[in-house]
Amino acid sequence: MLVRDAMHPRVVTADPNETLPEAVVKMQELHVKRLPVMHGGRLVGILTDGEVRQHLPTLDEGLTPWAFAGRAGRVHVREAMRIPVFTVLATEPLNRAMTVMLDRRVGGLPVLNDDGQLCGMLTLTDVLRASTHAARLEWGTVEQHMTTAVVSVPVTAPAADGAARLTVSRLHVLPVLDGQTLVGLLHERDVTQAVGRAQAIHGKTLMGAQFLLDGRTVRDLMRAPSGVLRESTPLHDALTSMLELDVHGLPVIDLDGTLLGVVTISDVLRAMLRREPHPS
Repeated sequence: MLVRDAMHPRVVTADPNETLPEAVVKMQELHVKRLPVMHGGRLVGILTDGEVRQHLPTLDEGLTPWAFAGRAGRVHVREAMRIPVFTVLATEPLNRAMTVMLDRRVGGLPVLNDDGQLCGMLTLTDVLRASTHAARLEWGTVEQHMTTAVVSVPVTAPAADGAARLTVSRLHVLPVLDGQTLVGLLHERDVTQAVGRAQAIHGKTLMGAQFLLDGRTVRDLMRAPSGVLRESTPLHDALTSMLELDVHGLPVIDLDGTLLGVVTISDVLRAMLRREPHPS
């Protein structure tokens, strides 16, 4: 399978001289997390939702709507876009694109034709959807590919401890355990929102989340798991579940609810590329 077999050819781009709010409107309307940035017919950068969050003023600063709009409108795409841009050719094998995504830890790649012109966009979701047509028996089971060295947090831990573990691990979601039993998931987004609401009331503090989340536990901020897997689940079915739930990973539990590991998109990519499982 080639890149062109999995990519989506209709690509909306941003101009480096656009304001960040203009680019955000495109991203929201199209439900995309990244925009290639073009200037003079040439690819010069890529704007992702991560760069947008880093460069927009935060709502917890107590800004009026006018002040927020004014500050946001002074930021241009050229100031926030990521360079250099990792790309892939439409005529290259899809495995080549998967390798770049895995090694560079990126969720999408602009696709170029043989003349170096932008002709499409390839995302992790595109790769995984295309891969659902692969033979089920080629990949094995969840047990063979899951990551067992899982960073988790106790349900009774202070919420600030959960926030710290998210920051240190650079993960977006942590399993929440009661003993060894999975009882929920702590999402970075929920922690950030809780800190933001507290900052709007108390103002910023040098103690950060440790002060602003005082008195709250992980239980107060966690969500119920959106889905779980068993060890014997075929990896192909795990991939299908991730696509249906629109998540980048799922916890693996036994019949008693004990957390055994997690399966992530990276684990799936490694299996497809016949790489060794993630170290446990």
